[in-house]
Amino acid sequence: MIELPAGLTAEALRAQIRGEILENEPLKDRTTYRIGGPARLLICPKDLEDLQRLNALMEGCGVPRFILGGGANVLVSDAGFSGIVVHLKNFNTLEFQGSKVTAGAGLVLDAFVSTCLKRRLAGLERLSGIPGTLGGALRMNAGAFDAEISDHLVTVECMDFEGNHRVLSKSEVRFAYRQAPVIRDSYILGATFDFPDGDGEALFIVREEILARRYERQPWQYPSAGSVFKRPPGYYTGKLIEDLGLKGVRIGRAQISPKHAGIIINLGGAKAADVLGLIRLAQAGVLERYGVNLELEQELIGFNGIGKI
Repeated sequence: MIELPAGLTAEALRAQIRGEILENEPLKDRTTYRIGGPARLLICPKDLEDLQRLNALMEGCGVPRFILGGGANVLVSDAGFSGIVVHLKNFNTLEFQGSKVTAGAGLVLDAFVSTCLKRRLAGLERLSGIPGTLGGALRMNAGAFDAEISDHLVTVECMDFEGNHRVLSKSEVRFAYRQAPVIRDSYILGATFDFPDGDGEALFIVREEILARRYERQPWQYPSAGSVFKRPPGYYTGKLIEDLGLKGVRIGRAQISPKHAGIIINLGGAKAADVLGLIRLAQAGVLERYGVNLELEQELIGFNGIGKI
């Protein structure tokens, strides 16, 4: 267990930070897998000033940090995370100026999509049903059905771990497939979009079609974090795993979904180690038979740090 510096204990932080500070907070309650041990500290800064103050206290102290959104694309270890989890749920402003929309990173992505469609703004309808927050979607350039969150993006507001507050253009972020490399290791605070006008009724027809397709293809009745792996060029991940005969395979209470082999589900009481075992099983099998490396789309938290396998 990492020893927190005197200035970063919960007691010391409560004297300086106005937002919520929780000790040993179970992260399983804050991830869509419903899996994960506790965070040593979970802090929800109230606003940018609060975040800047917190970041200054953390700078150079060596305590690991992780920025949590909706917990929709992460697998947290059973041991939890021994550092500080920063949760930006309070960065949830939403402003409309004609076709321009400025939105906070803490907004629930699907609610943001729905609100824009109600204002007859097109461009997000194919992202309907994606879980998590806007900040998380920006961090990984989330997408579905030939659309990405960056398609109509103008700027991203962020702050790096040195405390530099920046507004970056879309081109500066260098978005790619499931990547936003320039803003990956920073606090994503919000973004501005410029959406084309659309037909409100037609937009919601598309939304309902997308939601129906998601419900049909994906195991919504069980906790999961969606697609486990990025799609390798020229292949469909689910088919590769299914053709290995791994569809429906279980380790503990985790299972490669019988409905979609690219998704791992929590049957109830699954451990992170169970999910990780299935990830390794699929990766090893696909590499051996097809020579294809399955790259994780999800992020591993608390497995000897933060990273991918």
